Amino acid sequence: MRHAPRCHIHLEEIAKLCCETCVNLPICMACTYGKHKGHSLYEVTALAQLKREELTQNLKALQGIDKDKNEIAPKQAKVKLILIASIEKEKMIKMHHEKDQKIMTKIRDTEGRRQQVEQEKQNTEKKIFDSLQTEMEHEIQGVKKKYEDIFRVKKLELNDIFKARESSLKKELAKLRDQRERFERDKKELLESLEKQLNENMKTIETMSEHFDNIKKRFETLNVMSSSILASDNDWSAVQCIPDMCTAATNLMKDFKKDFPELTTLTDVTVNYKQYSFGRPNVTKYVFGITSSGDGNIVLSGVISGYRASFIIVIDMNGRMLKEKILNTEKFWLARYCKFLSQHKVASVCEPNEIGLYDVRDGSYIKRNISDAINSWLKNWNVTCVATDPVNNHILVGGNGGRDVYVFDDQLNYLHIVTLPEITKWPRDITVSDGHLLICDYDGKKCYVTTMDGLKGKLVGEFMKPNLEGNKLRPISVCSDKNGFVYVLWKSSSQCYIVQYNHDGSQVSTTKKLGVDSNVVTVVETSQGERLLVATYKTQTVYLYDIMTED
Repeated sequence: MRHAPRCHIHLEEIAKLCCETCVNLPICMACTYGKHKGHSLYEVTALAQLKREELTQNLKALQGIDKDKNEIAPKQAKVKLILIASIEKEKMIKMHHEKDQKIMTKIRDTEGRRQQVEQEKQNTEKKIFDSLQTEMEHEIQGVKKKYEDIFRVKKLELNDIFKARESSLKKELAKLRDQRERFERDKKELLESLEKQLNENMKTIETMSEHFDNIKKRFETLNVMSSSILASDNDWSAVQCIPDMCTAATNLMKDFKKDFPELTTLTDVTVNYKQYSFGRPNVTKYVFGITSSGDGNIVLSGVISGYRASFIIVIDMNGRMLKEKILNTEKFWLARYCKFLSQHKVASVCEPNEIGLYDVRDGSYIKRNISDAINSWLKNWNVTCVATDPVNNHILVGGNGGRDVYVFDDQLNYLHIVTLPEITKWPRDITVSDGHLLICDYDGKKCYVTTMDGLKGKLVGEFMKPNLEGNKLRPISVCSDKNGFVYVLWKSSSQCYIVQYNHDGSQVSTTKKLGVDSNVVTVVETSQGERLLVATYKTQTVYLYDIMTED
């Protein structure tokens, strides 16, 4: 475009000026009094020179950017990722190999002890037999029958004694073999998870590489076009094309300066666990409550089958029973719940309307009836859960009578009511976390976060329900750890799942399928950090799980 173009309105006139306001359209002098009056008007040569200078500055800025760095970064990340994955995989295999070797050592040791007991049984039996046989040879024939009877009785007694010992060792062997099988399953799951995450990160790197290749091609195209325009003395081409090139250069600079995204970690939550049994033979305890005590022990509560009684027991981290409190009730099957309150105190509630405090030091228990303090508590209502607010030394009690949560102080004095949002039906379990209430709405099949700083709780959020077993899952227990993670126990008629969430429930961190029937979950502080406790409903076993932490 070496010759001045015609005015875009007055086609018979030669263009004298450029209108920058209208994207550098060519205009004549008459237009300055008409449609383009008040616009930014320039003489074409001056405007072209300005645009050339602007493009030159942008190209210099682009030339200063280290393009090799953006090309090399994905390749380096790819090599680093493969190395990290290899190291993590080797560590994982080595860890499980060491654990497997420990279990095999225990199996061999136990098998050896079992064989030793069998040999001891045979040696003892032979000694007694030889002794009796010698006596029988020196006695008259009439006494011989007496010693035969004695030998038979002794043999039966020995059989009973060693049979019990052998049975105990067989059970121990079975537990060790079962533990080894669980370790193998966990190893397989973790390796599969590691491989899956590695593949996802590799895809991310490939996408990033394609992105930077695209940027490189755009830069090369812009560089060629810009060089052509700058080398040309056609002012009209300059003012028409350079603004678009400047815009393209600006966008390229933004893309160049984008941060390289962090890749997600290759490790996941560990699901190794220990199990502790706390039951007594011929007595079945149905567990409805679990919590920790200030001295690092575990407190459980529930119902004793076949008796008009509930229980509170304390066990240590090795499964030894330290204290047991049997509390008589007026009727059969009145569920008891519990929750940590302070260093030595545990709050407990029992159907239909009992609230109390249990002292883990001496096993003492004080109680009162909620209906004595609250006139609106109806006879057919039952408590369904208890929560504590250790910061304010408050005890919160929920029931199946509606959306009201009743607040007491640490002396069991009634304070006030917090009414839950209308979206809830009644709380099956509640927990205080970071000044909010976490609520398991069992009938509504939902789990919520609400405020608790007023008389009416306001809905803050809803926990994402796991996409498992259709709509059969119901939330039955909830707790949180000191890092802000929330754990919800979801239960159907056949399965239980623990789901780990972020603080407001909007994101699911991990899901663990339990192979046991449970109604309760809580977090306990151990010497190795926080752990997740799950108590079975009626097999009287507590499982101790590792949990995900923020590094």
